[in-house]
Amino acid sequence: MKLSPTGQFMKEFQKRRTIFAIAMWGVLPGAIQSEVKQVDSIDENIVEAVEESASSEEFIEEEVLETEELMNEPATDAEKTEPTEEKSVQEPAEEEELRQVYGWKEWIIVGTKAEPMRAKLDSGARTSSLHAEEIEEFERDGRRWVRFTLRDPRKEDFKQILIKAPIQRIAKVKNTDGTLEERFVVELGFSIGERMFREEFTLNDRSIMICPVLLGRNALRHLGYLDCDRIDLATQKILR
Repeated sequence: MKLSPTGQFMKEFQKRRTIFAIAMWGVLPGAIQSEVKQVDSIDENIVEAVEESASSEEFIEEEVLETEELMNEPATDAEKTEPTEEKSVQEPAEEEELRQVYGWKEWIIVGTKAEPMRAKLDSGARTSSLHAEEIEEFERDGRRWVRFTLRDPRKEDFKQILIKAPIQRIAKVKNTDGTLEERFVVELGFSIGERMFREEFTLNDRSIMICPVLLGRNALRHLGYLDCDRIDLATQKILR
């Protein structure tokens, strides 16, 4: 182990003192030799004490280094501090939007010029349907259009309206006898109560039906709830 500067000095001092004592041993009287031995014993104790002190200093320094190294080492699983788990505050549930309730029969106005017409609200049908007469296809700006006459076959005094609209698609509908029939589908605006909507309608002859207009599931999804036991609820503005 390397001695500290203090230890090296005392070792060198002891070496020089020993050489001097050997040189003078033969000429010194017996009493003086006894005193020299006592001095030697005291000096040796001093040297040992100094060397122990130096060794202790080195040991302390190593301990500090080891402590610093331990501080730099990653923490073990037992020493890792678990993160504090934040309790989530449950936000109050948003209130459901109230929707209007309609009866299974209501009055509607198709477009802006037609008179009120009776409509059946039917969740059993997907697409809405509209009574149309004199249906004729034509082309405008490279696109397929259709013109037709809108009227209520149950009212002789009903004011007929000529409507022109682009064809959205052709729907294949199964009739009651099982045959497939192709029908033009157009998108039209209509009002029910004080609310306005736009919906797709198939054009066909509904003269033998209960109502000239049928609103299917696609339209009901935007309207609200359906009360199958009552009629004419649109003006009452019942919300649920």
